[in-house]
Amino acid sequence: MRISELYYKLKPNLVFCIALPVYVILFVTIFSPSLKFYDGWNEGWNTDASLCLPIMAAIELLTVLLSRLFLCLLPFPHTLNRTEYFFWLVLEILISSLFVDLFLSIFLHRPYFDLLPSAMLSYLCLNIIPYVIFWMSMLLKEQYMQMAEVEKELMELRKGAERNEAGMIRFNDEKGNTKLVVSADRVISLESAGNYVNILYDNDGKLVRYSLRNTLKGIEKVCNSNGLIRCHRSYFVNLNKIKVIRRTSEGVYAEMDVHNVGDIPVSKTYASDLLRLFSES
Repeated sequence: MRISELYYKLKPNLVFCIALPVYVILFVTIFSPSLKFYDGWNEGWNTDASLCLPIMAAIELLTVLLSRLFLCLLPFPHTLNRTEYFFWLVLEILISSLFVDLFLSIFLHRPYFDLLPSAMLSYLCLNIIPYVIFWMSMLLKEQYMQMAEVEKELMELRKGAERNEAGMIRFNDEKGNTKLVVSADRVISLESAGNYVNILYDNDGKLVRYSLRNTLKGIEKVCNSNGLIRCHRSYFVNLNKIKVIRRTSEGVYAEMDVHNVGDIPVSKTYASDLLRLFSES
């Protein structure tokens, strides 16, 4: 699962970059009398503690800052998943510990690789709490944003329902996705065309034919609930748009009260119901 864009935002990462060395300074200052991070630590600490700790914090600040700027600002696709992001943080801690160990080896006059195992372990133990807090806060914020997005979608659905109540029809495709929302009194007819339904409607005086991937049976319910009547196995018609229903030697046809719209055939199966509804309207 990919991490969200929230993890690439500059502001929370900068806050973390500043908070991390502050935490380290406070932690070491408070607990240093009882801690022995490295061999010779207390000797070096007592020698020049006021210089050692700020330099360590500065090294950590610079390393983490460069890592987060690289993550946030460089123009590469934001495609890290949670596992990759976890290893990014581990690598960030590892690199920081290597530079801190380099400084301590110089400061304490000890061989670099003699200090390295204890330096990496101690640095990890020292930084694990702020890293965990940062990630947990990001997860909580991500969850909050997802809940806000769900709430937004629910509000859109409510608005859509309100529009439907006001005479709007939502035409869905075969997958249930809404493709067309149109006022019921603007719809003229619907015609089956294989795997599609051609919806003819009036858009401010201009006739528009919209092809919806669905069948008449698939949208029959929404048609019936919005005054669209089936008049043929291949047609639905807006009862309010019918001008005349006439019977000829060739069959029954509905003449529409819309300019440039041809007659719509009415089959024997639906003729009696359509005539009854038309006479009652």
